[in-house]
Amino acid sequence: MATLTFEVFSRFQAAVDANKLLYTPIADKLTYNHTRFYTAECEGDVDAARDYLRRVLVDPISQKVEEGGRPALTGELFCISYGIKKGALDLEKEAIMANYAGRKGLPFTLKSLTITQKIYIFGQGDQEALAARFCKDVCNPAIHTWSVK
Repeated sequence: MATLTFEVFSRFQAAVDANKLLYTPIADKLTYNHTRFYTAECEGDVDAARDYLRRVLVDPISQKVEEGGRPALTGELFCISYGIKKGALDLEKEAIMANYAGRKGLPFTLKSLTITQKIYIFGQGDQEALAARFCKDVCNPAIHTWSVK
C-alpha cells in the first residue's frame, strides 16, 4: 500500500489579518494563510493514482500543490492542522470518493482519504497562548480533531 500526500494552496492568496479567524480581535499583528492537506492510501498503479488525485484535487491555474509531506508554507509562528472526526459528515471527502467510485477500470484502488485543513499563523508572540486561542475559536471539539506544530 502506498501513501500519497498533497498540500494544496492558492497561487494568488497572500497571508491576511489573522483576526479574521477569531471571535474577538487580538492586539498581536498576526497574519495567516491556509491550505488543504490530503492523505490517500492506495494500491496498484501509484503513478495513475497520483495523476487521478492531482486532477481531482488541484486546479492547475489557480492552485499550487506540494507533494511528499513537505510543508507548503514556511516561516510560521505555528500551524494548526484540523480535520473532521471519523463518523462526522465530510462533504468534500464524500464528493471525492463518489467521483472515484463512479470511475470504472482505474488501475488502482483508493483505500482511504483523509482531508486536513492547515492554518499557518505568521508573526511574533506567545506561541503557546496564541495557539490555544486560535484552536478555541477555529476548531469545534464536537466535530474536529486538531494538532498544533
